[in-house]
Amino acid sequence: MAKQLTVFIENKKGSLNRLTKILKEEMINIISFSLADTKDFGILRLMVSDPERAVQALKARDISARLTDITAVRLSIEVGSLYELLEELKDFNIQYLYVYSNREDSSGVILKITEKEEAEQHMKDCGYRLLTDNEVYLDK
Repeated sequence: MAKQLTVFIENKKGSLNRLTKILKEEMINIISFSLADTKDFGILRLMVSDPERAVQALKARDISARLTDITAVRLSIEVGSLYELLEELKDFNIQYLYVYSNREDSSGVILKITEKEEAEQHMKDCGYRLLTDNEVYLDK
């Protein structure tokens, strides 16, 4: 099951540099990310090569971080492919989504869905391919 690293960071100069430096020092690759910010803080969602080790490294340096179960879905690079996926998921509660891409031939979206198991089964039934941990984390 794929895990996303979620980090709460202060919205101030140098915060993102500090976080990425820690991951670099730990030899953890950032594969994909999304950043939402407010005036005082940001929520950084990352797909990283070793999420368990990343959360430990950040917490050891007093950075608020946690792991979240997510769903990674492959999408074709065609007009309307995101719309078609969202149309299939319109009856599910999608908490958030962001683009995921690790190679030319493997792109898609990361989804956090309240009804995770039901939504995943529905996507499979509709012919979508869920990405495996090996595909998501690249070097696992």
